[in-house]
Amino acid sequence: MDRAPADLLALRRDLVAAVGDERCTDAPDDLAYYGADRCRGGWPVRPSMVVFPRSIPEVQAVVRACAAHGVAIVPSGGRTGLAGAATATAGEVVLSLEKMQRVLAVDVAARTLRCEPGLTLQAAHEAAAAHGLLYPIDYAAKGSAQIGGSLATNGGGVKVLRYGLTRDWVLGLKAVIASGECLELGGALVKNNTGYDLRQLFIGSEGTLGVIVEVTLRLCRPPADTLVALCAVPDDAAVMALFTRLRASSLTLSAFEFFDDGCLRHVLAHRAGAPPFADASPRHALVEIEIPIPGEPARAHAESELTALLGDATEAGEVDDALLAGTPAQARSLWALREDISESLHRHTPHKADIALPVARVGEFLAAWRPAVAAALPEVEALCFGHVGDGNLHLNLLRPEALALPDFLARVHGFDDETYALVQAHGGSISAEHGVGLLKREHLHYPRSPAELAIFRGIKAALDPAGLFNPGKIFSTIP
Repeated sequence: MDRAPADLLALRRDLVAAVGDERCTDAPDDLAYYGADRCRGGWPVRPSMVVFPRSIPEVQAVVRACAAHGVAIVPSGGRTGLAGAATATAGEVVLSLEKMQRVLAVDVAARTLRCEPGLTLQAAHEAAAAHGLLYPIDYAAKGSAQIGGSLATNGGGVKVLRYGLTRDWVLGLKAVIASGECLELGGALVKNNTGYDLRQLFIGSEGTLGVIVEVTLRLCRPPADTLVALCAVPDDAAVMALFTRLRASSLTLSAFEFFDDGCLRHVLAHRAGAPPFADASPRHALVEIEIPIPGEPARAHAESELTALLGDATEAGEVDDALLAGTPAQARSLWALREDISESLHRHTPHKADIALPVARVGEFLAAWRPAVAAALPEVEALCFGHVGDGNLHLNLLRPEALALPDFLARVHGFDDETYALVQAHGGSISAEHGVGLLKREHLHYPRSPAELAIFRGIKAALDPAGLFNPGKIFSTIP
């Protein structure tokens, strides 16, 4: 398929007929803004148009118009991804779902929330909380990230340790495929054992199989209370030892986040904040404990157990210092030290690797990766943070000010194979929660076998034979 339309005026006429003139734009600023996600991989950003449907029939009309004109589609959500999956590089139409942001229903008895794909994660949290319920998938970009995009990338976030991945909380979805048909996959049913679960194909598909246009999410009861502590830790091995100690306790661990001193320095510089501890520490661990029973006695018991556990960890050399939040505001302040990391690093145009490892091998991997970076890229600052509780690390290589972006990208992309070979050697995956997109498609052979890739291509060919949706993502070429 030729991704760019041969007759732009004719395409625009049909798209205006589908969504209206005010929701179809080719203004240069709009093309630049909606044409890419937060990944800066050096590829061009060249959409031909951006459309903003407000309903499923309008999405269907856009898909049919683009198919008739032989122009590809890049589905677009909040564009907080970091793999280039929402980037239009060759005249595609960007189909933005930001106007489809309604909560359609909350069923308290069934504990479900049905919504449009443009609803932000934060808005989903608020809608669930208004009924005394919880949608537990949570990450730093929740104010911008949209539900449809979180499904398309199978986003994880900070509480996978406790609640699992996005796909674990999706009862059903609707998706418009290349024919213009709208598939209804699952729904409010808890049990539906009738053959292949096509719903799961679209979760994590990065918009390559169709456009997710409606979602039914599972909800749960929120915890009665939480405890949040920040620990100063001497090294990677101590981080893992502390995690092991916490998991062996009777406490309900809902999050265990890790970041090194460089990440903290950038956060404090970004927002002109004061350091949490008097002395700098090489590593930090952010711990959140759920308290299932309401009331002061339950909180006091959990505080006592956590304090004793951290005392034992200090005696064992796993913790140098610790802060336990005494109020919700203090807890939010400690969480902000972790959640503000990506934003504080953004101005340094970091090259990121979002990897997954067996939890038991996280320390071993870092012991190999840090020296490898120092040897190959001595002028580059290497920082690490992530969700140690589920083995998901975010590796960041920061561009030196004196190094031009193209030169920096050439150098760090040349190091990718060394990073991913180390990931493979430690039994890991090259992507944990941001997907493959443009950034990692040439490295997919590390975690996936030739047989698996052949099946991937067969699925793509069956659902999107002409390569209408998100061409170049996951695969360099269409099947």
